[in-house]
Amino acid sequence: MKKDELCILLERYGRTLSAFCYSVCKDVHTADEIFQEVCLRLLKTNISANDERAVTSYLYKTALSVYRDIQRKIRRRGEVSIEETEVRRYVDSIADSEEDRGGYEALYRAVKSLPDKYREVVQTVYFRELDESAAARILGIPKGTVKSRLHKAKELLKKELENENN
Repeated sequence: MKKDELCILLERYGRTLSAFCYSVCKDVHTADEIFQEVCLRLLKTNISANDERAVTSYLYKTALSVYRDIQRKIRRRGEVSIEETEVRRYVDSIADSEEDRGGYEALYRAVKSLPDKYREVVQTVYFRELDESAAARILGIPKGTVKSRLHKAKELLKKELENENN
């Protein structure tokens, strides 16, 4: 793609892409990093700026892919992610007692142990408080897949929490 085409696309989709990047990670600096990486990857493609459907699909899927790459790097290095910090703040805000906090912490650990495809759906629907249709659009999967992954994730979480209590 040529630089002038990229400029046209950024004028057309820049704000919505930036908002999407932020909605995925809830951190301004990480959102900027994702946005920049998407732009760099877009320059290397041969997508036509006139093919609106291909461009929007590419932008959102690439942004999500870059976010996943960042999360994998963080997990490999054993660092605490912004997302993890937000979940801990959320747990603190809803826990009425130390006992509640312990239960929520156990749930958080169980969610964290889920395979990526299930964890992403749970986090998108429950922690970001989105409906299944919005989660499907963000994750780039059919709504039925969101439903089935949520169902499977709930089963896995139930087993994990039962094992932890025994």
